[in-house]
Amino acid sequence: MDPRDLIQHFVEAMTQLMALMRQETDLVRSKNYDQVERIQRHKAKLSQAFETHQTALREDLSAVERLSDEERSELRSLYQAFRETLSENMLALKAAQDAADKMVKMIISGVRKSRGLPEEAMPQKRGKAATQRGYGAYATAGGSGQLMSRTL
Repeated sequence: MDPRDLIQHFVEAMTQLMALMRQETDLVRSKNYDQVERIQRHKAKLSQAFETHQTALREDLSAVERLSDEERSELRSLYQAFRETLSENMLALKAAQDAADKMVKMIISGVRKSRGLPEEAMPQKRGKAATQRGYGAYATAGGSGQLMSRTL
């Protein structure tokens, strides 16, 4: 594939995914959850396309090397904006999940009380993910953005 086409496909996938994540974040923040599932299906497809184009770009880093300094700077800025959008999206989704979990626990507690049952401690999650907050809760060893950030 032509190096310019490779870059263009990567940028298009990133831009589309970024726009969809912003839309999803807005829906979650406005508690409009009925539309989130539809968006998440679309997000999964766009994420797959993004990953495919990012992998292709990693395999042909000469495409990035052929860019002018100005183009490389623009790509770096776009990729940084993408990472920030991704972080905001994950934090909004995590906050919604935490709120839902808290609500379920409150309901269970209320039902137990109304039935005269003892309040048993809810089982605690174990492991690193349970103690991580914010973006760190989603981080994995050698995350996919690491290599691309160093390349740009």
